[in-house]
Amino acid sequence: MSWLNKEIAERWRTEGKRYASDINEYVRKGMETGWQENLKEPEEDQRRSIAADIIEMIRGANQAGEMKKLREELPPASWPLTSEFQEQLQAVKPLAFLQDGSLLVHAGGFNEGGTLYIAQGEELTKVLGANFAGGSRDGEYVALVNEEGIRVIRGMMSDVEGEQVAVYLWKDIQNKLKTALPGLESLADVEQPESVMDEVIPFDEGKKLLLVCGYGIYLLSEGEAELLHPELADLRKYDMEDTVLDMAHGDVSPDGRWLTYGSQSSEHVLMDLKDRKVYAFEPASSYPHFARFSKDSCEVWYNACHFYNGATIKVPVAEAGQGIASDNSVEWPLMNEEMRVYAAAALKKGLILGDAYGYLKMIDENGQEVWRYFVGSTIFGMTATSDEKVLAVGTYGGMLHLLNLDSGVKSEYSIGTADILETDRWVLWRNQEPLRW
Repeated sequence: MSWLNKEIAERWRTEGKRYASDINEYVRKGMETGWQENLKEPEEDQRRSIAADIIEMIRGANQAGEMKKLREELPPASWPLTSEFQEQLQAVKPLAFLQDGSLLVHAGGFNEGGTLYIAQGEELTKVLGANFAGGSRDGEYVALVNEEGIRVIRGMMSDVEGEQVAVYLWKDIQNKLKTALPGLESLADVEQPESVMDEVIPFDEGKKLLLVCGYGIYLLSEGEAELLHPELADLRKYDMEDTVLDMAHGDVSPDGRWLTYGSQSSEHVLMDLKDRKVYAFEPASSYPHFARFSKDSCEVWYNACHFYNGATIKVPVAEAGQGIASDNSVEWPLMNEEMRVYAAAALKKGLILGDAYGYLKMIDENGQEVWRYFVGSTIFGMTATSDEKVLAVGTYGGMLHLLNLDSGVKSEYSIGTADILETDRWVLWRNQEPLRW
């Protein structure tokens, strides 16, 4: 066990336990008093000075294959490492759990292309022939993206095999968009469209795709490519020259009937694909930032941000058909008034929201916080297994976390109120070999 420095490992554990305990007590008192008391903030985590030693031990344990011992000696934590290795960090996004329980993961940021991986048990393998992907909300379809186009696969396994149900070529998509959007710069003009995707969501048995990126939000179907946002009529009205968006976001309801989308300068938008009617809602904070449907497709949760904070409302989609959806005098239920939400996982009893500060919060259907859990870096993406037992979380700190939501216990090194356990972690840093922790 030549990789282990016992003295440094002891310092890591002792300080980690102290810091977690102090933060948990600080938060407990704050929540009990409504943060009305002048609480003394805990002493900062002192482990940054040994970050380089910790990374070397993680690398050594990986080479030796001694992962169980590594977790015992060095319980994982993010902040002491990410703060010292800023140049190596990249965004990590879990995309979809596949039919055999493996996980599709993307590592890399905007305009970088990135790398697609499949995590299964103790193994992490690169996916060849694709550099981005997206999954349907029912978990049955996966869209694989490369420089040629997008392939939609049904029943995909860790070997990337499955039934191919649709193919969309970039040359066809871009030609259709050029015809539909003459004189406007859009996704049609991007040299490497595969590298700019934020979301690729297949639905309607793989026959349709929602594309979300900084060059607009698009709906693809057989033989069609349509710009949804920004609206073409608005672009013409205001003599806009391009479709570029800030904070573009979108989602598809699990039943495939509804689309929701928006951007920094828009309202929250909901489209009923049954009759193509569109509804809009005023944000509860400054800028629309994120939207996610409930697991039963009956509600959509909208987050709007202001700097690193924000507010989330809930809109029942059935009320859109009753003609009151766009009535801005309606006060929609406020589910949270703190978080700038970057990702969410819809469960039967509510949503797990992930925010800019690195916290996960389980919010029930009544807007009550059930638990919170600190991951340690700004959340970039998350997805849960269909049985809701495992949550995969990716961060801007270059880490993939696998959490057991059914553990019923918590680690003495974890920060938060949740009785859940992290069972595995991958460090996916820029220009470095992946490390399991």
